[in-house]
Amino acid sequence: MTQESALAPDVLHDAQERARELIRGGFQEPDEIVESLVDFLDDQGLTEEQAEQIVVPLWEERLAEQAGWPEVTDVDRLVEAFDSLEADGIVAAMDFTCCSSCGYAEIGGEADEDSRGFVFFHEQDTERAVAGGGLTLRYGGFRHSEEETAEVGRDVVAALAEAGLNARWTGSPDEAITVTPLNWLHRLPE
Repeated sequence: MTQESALAPDVLHDAQERARELIRGGFQEPDEIVESLVDFLDDQGLTEEQAEQIVVPLWEERLAEQAGWPEVTDVDRLVEAFDSLEADGIVAAMDFTCCSSCGYAEIGGEADEDSRGFVFFHEQDTERAVAGGGLTLRYGGFRHSEEETAEVGRDVVAALAEAGLNARWTGSPDEAITVTPLNWLHRLPE
């Protein structure tokens, strides 16, 4: 009898679903996903060994799926846009922090003296994108003026369009940018 089968069916189901979400996100290594699962279900008695037995076959399954993906995915296009923004002096952070409050609080730590603004999406945004809900981007300028924030927003939308992605944004510096539709196919880390 495997360790995995010793889990209650609902705990096993929850662990598998959470592992799939994290794997589809594409930002974590297998050992990080194992640790996340144990933290997520520690009150249910999930051990590291059981979590590993859940993660490894799901990871291999995702690797096999990747073989049938297009050469360039929407996430590849997103990476291209973020790289372009970085080259233009805008700090561009993917899957950055747990939530928008933490992201806004911590993004300045990623800047250097030449950075003029930022764009990021956080872990909860990644989860929504993985589930098919589009991707929300937060952005702004480091001088915190509306004009500067709107300029960064325009630059973000332009970089997304240049990379082949659709962005919805009213042009208001008070509103987030949404990338939709977005087919979240993010290759697993090497």
